[in-house]
Amino acid sequence: MNFSKIDARVSAMKDEMIETLRRWISVPSVLAEASGPNAPFGQKTREMLDMALADAKRYGFAVRDIDGYAGDVSMGEGAQTMGILAHLDVVPAGDGWTHDPWGGEIEDNRIYGRGTTDDKGPALCALYAMRAVKDAGVPLKDGVRLILGCDEETGMSDMEHYASKQAMPDYGFSPDADFPIINIEKGGLGLLLSACTHEDGRLCALYAGERPNVVPGIATATVRVDDAEAFSADVAAVAQRKGFKLSVAQNDDGTCTLTAEGVSAHASLPHLGVNAAGMLLIALRELGMGGAPVAALADRLGLEYDGASLGIKQEDELSGPLTCNLGILRYDGDMLTAQLDIRYPLCADEAAMCGAAAMALSGTPIALSRLNGHTPLHVPAEHKVVKGLLKVYSDVTGLDAYTIAIGGGTYSRMMPNTVAFGPNFPGQVDRCHMPEEYFDIDTMLLATKVYAHAIAELAGEGNS
Repeated sequence: MNFSKIDARVSAMKDEMIETLRRWISVPSVLAEASGPNAPFGQKTREMLDMALADAKRYGFAVRDIDGYAGDVSMGEGAQTMGILAHLDVVPAGDGWTHDPWGGEIEDNRIYGRGTTDDKGPALCALYAMRAVKDAGVPLKDGVRLILGCDEETGMSDMEHYASKQAMPDYGFSPDADFPIINIEKGGLGLLLSACTHEDGRLCALYAGERPNVVPGIATATVRVDDAEAFSADVAAVAQRKGFKLSVAQNDDGTCTLTAEGVSAHASLPHLGVNAAGMLLIALRELGMGGAPVAALADRLGLEYDGASLGIKQEDELSGPLTCNLGILRYDGDMLTAQLDIRYPLCADEAAMCGAAAMALSGTPIALSRLNGHTPLHVPAEHKVVKGLLKVYSDVTGLDAYTIAIGGGTYSRMMPNTVAFGPNFPGQVDRCHMPEEYFDIDTMLLATKVYAHAIAELAGEGNS
């Protein structure tokens, strides 16, 4: 098959792709309360879905809106359907940006903004890949369907709803991770640690994190102290001793706010961040504040991200080590809660992990309960989809093609015979869920060419 027409078409659409992505980034499609029967995730997410479907329709594709949970973009038909699963919802912008997270600013050949790489940029690449294949006149033996979800970041209820309304495609990929190919995704487990406590009258409130799947970059404690200057000096001593970034501000009501500053990151890559919630717990323990519940969380969690002090540390050769992220920390003067996002390897057993964590917390005031979970994904390296995509990746990029495992969860587990496929190339910095998220423009174009070749290779005539 001659792919030169496809590549030329992608290159010709560069400027249009940039402006379209900037327009998409301008919509803060963060989860919000439902604003109607067809806006289950809030008005901004509804607006984003409308925008993407309108663009696809203008390019000549058939589009469907599935009750605001998701939409799809289709071309061709056949005995089977190739699916591409991407999402339009994003995590909150968070702190630490120098560029406008919703501005789509361009600097050093990069487009900055929340969702540029997770996952509006890759969704756009997939859409323009379909457009390149269509415009190049590539004959297809299978239908191709791009599904654009609106709730990937908070549980994938969008895809569950979609699957209840429409038959899922037969095979495909999700452009929501890394190249070459991710054929293993760790299992996921959400735990809630909680305690009702009033034993320390000095601690009034705790606040850190918005989503369990993000390493908190900022954490705050509201405290009541007799001598603010002495308290500030004690905090400074802890900060110096521990190497923490801590600050104290006096409030008008006589309380003080203790702030811990870490580094935000995706929960599947906690080593790229510094957990401000864990830092704050340790600081409070060192200051003798918060009593036994705070001390227990500081001891069992702290700045660890491997679950060692919870008794759940483990790894295997195929899928790597378990990760454990303290994503949300709250105290309202009555109830202390901590939400954990755990990504576990193929060798792990959920029931055994819950039992081990409960045992590690025995003798403390902390109660444990399960919030949610899902099993790991594993598509064998010998599968024809994996082999076909590896060939495409190698042919287009000239790079070594191989399979890898990740801790992040993508839509791949929502559809049979599906793997994660890009858009990040080996050696690139992944700023997914982090401040200053960006999409390199050259990467955007190359990923689009890879996806277009993948459509032609797997769904095109003459291929089996």
